[in-house]
Amino acid sequence: ERKCRFQNNNGELHRSNGEAPLDTYSEVEEDVLRHAVARTSWGKSERERNFRFQNNGELHRSNGEAPLNNDFLQVPAWCHVFKSKSPSSTRTRVAAVAYLKNRCEYNEYSIKHHRTNHKRYLNSHRKQKRQRKYLKDIKLTNRCICISRSMTSEYIANNVVICDGGNLTSTVSDKLRKDRNIHVLKISNSDLWVADTKNHSIGLRLIMPGQSSPVFIRLPRKMSLRIMSNGKRVCAAMRSCAQTQPHSLSRGKGNHVFTDDNNKYYCVGAQPGRAERGVLSGLYKLKHGFMDHHWDCIHNTVKRAEHAFDMFMDTDIIRHIVNAKRRVQFRTMEASPSSVHATSARYYNGVGFGVNVFLRCHTDKDFTMSIVQVHLDNVMYHNEDRIVCYFTFPRLGIAVALRPGDILMFNPQEPHCISSRCNEEDEIYCISCYLKTQVVGLNDNSNTVI
Repeated sequence: ERKCRFQNNNGELHRSNGEAPLDTYSEVEEDVLRHAVARTSWGKSERERNFRFQNNGELHRSNGEAPLNNDFLQVPAWCHVFKSKSPSSTRTRVAAVAYLKNRCEYNEYSIKHHRTNHKRYLNSHRKQKRQRKYLKDIKLTNRCICISRSMTSEYIANNVVICDGGNLTSTVSDKLRKDRNIHVLKISNSDLWVADTKNHSIGLRLIMPGQSSPVFIRLPRKMSLRIMSNGKRVCAAMRSCAQTQPHSLSRGKGNHVFTDDNNKYYCVGAQPGRAERGVLSGLYKLKHGFMDHHWDCIHNTVKRAEHAFDMFMDTDIIRHIVNAKRRVQFRTMEASPSSVHATSARYYNGVGFGVNVFLRCHTDKDFTMSIVQVHLDNVMYHNEDRIVCYFTFPRLGIAVALRPGDILMFNPQEPHCISSRCNEEDEIYCISCYLKTQVVGLNDNSNTVI
């Protein structure tokens, strides 16, 4: 029966003497065939399919080897891209899927070079082994599931949700707590389930069911302290930046920043030009009293964060950003002109930081996983340090405990926010490293090279 090719006019099966049976296609094979037919039925030549975008009503021809079609845009869950057809937005999508083209080229190469394929497999296996050894996977509790039912993505987008990290007394002002338009989640009331471990050699990781990439990874405390054992220099650099900035940076209504005691929130590093095309280095701040060695201290903190990224982040996520950087030469944070031998950061274009700040729950338009740290001034960090604040994921009902010097890597597309400080006596310096999607797009629509 498997050799039956087609039906005759009477509705009966016509038997064929074909050499190979015609088996029924699986669901995967049917999907492949369906997409193949859709791609070839456009009636376009190979040259026409290489057209990238329109320029003044005419198609701009690109020398790219593969056509850019929406069917091929397999953007990872942790990556944000722009959807418009402008050159800058198109560059973000091209960079986001550059890892796919590299994977195809690598597979063709590895067929002929077994040693390279084996080495890459060993590197990936070594990373997975390290993650299994040093990271504890968190499982969502019933409490988290109950909270997540009320804290939907739509509710978080339409309402101001903040987190009160106070232990005994609230560290959120009475004005905010009494505001009916603000939803305050209190750690002391168990509004969020706290993820923590007393084992200093073990970190934390959350991977949602059915997903392959993590929501967050908190490094083992011992390894975080090896990377940075005190925050004296970086805290001094933050204070220096605050003195040169006349007012706190506004992030808009959706990403509103709340501050205590008239403190400021500010950003340092490469940034998209507001009144001009392109991406600026951000070094203009040095002309307004920001010292070179303070800039280099923050730049060094970014490179330490990237070291942590390489140590524990999934191999696929690292390859994603490496291939994106190779495909689109976007700008990252640079060292000051006085640091002749220092190199630019590899992944991140800048940092945002503030003193005693807490944010509205939000998502970021970031291109890859972000990193957050908290610091105390003039304090040597130890494994047994107390919790100073929490990094929360309200939609999931989870709050991750943070001690001074802890390093947390997280998915910026998952709604998140940092809580207020646990004790009013503490002065918390919070710093986050990011790569903005607008920087990856080069912020220049006059540049038609993709």
